[in-house]
Amino acid sequence: MDPNLFSAIRLLHFLGMAVWFAGALSIATDVRKTIARGKPHTEILAPRVSRTLDIGVIAGVVTIVSGLGMIFALGGFKAISPRIHAGFGLAIVTLAVEIILLKPAVGRLGEALGSGDGRELRPMAGRIAMFAGITHALKLVILVLMVFRF
Repeated sequence: MDPNLFSAIRLLHFLGMAVWFAGALSIATDVRKTIARGKPHTEILAPRVSRTLDIGVIAGVVTIVSGLGMIFALGGFKAISPRIHAGFGLAIVTLAVEIILLKPAVGRLGEALGSGDGRELRPMAGRIAMFAGITHALKLVILVLMVFRF
């Protein structure tokens, strides 16, 4: 493979991971603080967090696809380290957690905010914080696996 093309794929991979990693860092705090402020701040909370997650999911897909491109440019899965295998698998798990658990939790938060049911907001904020924390921890492990050679 042309070294310039490989460098471009690597740059795309780094940019995708940076957006995926950093984009969702403030979701839990944003949800808690906005719920504490109440209306009119809560009216745009769910769409704002949902948009952040959508951008993160797109960045996650870019990261995974560009990672696959680099893997195949290096000779396929047999040619890479087991730590890259582990990081790739965890990246897929992280993306699945965001899509299957975190996005629906934000959707339920939006429904609760729309209906005016204030009793469920704090537990929902805790659930969103838990799922976001799980994805942050997984992303940190992925970063360590991909960057540090051991």
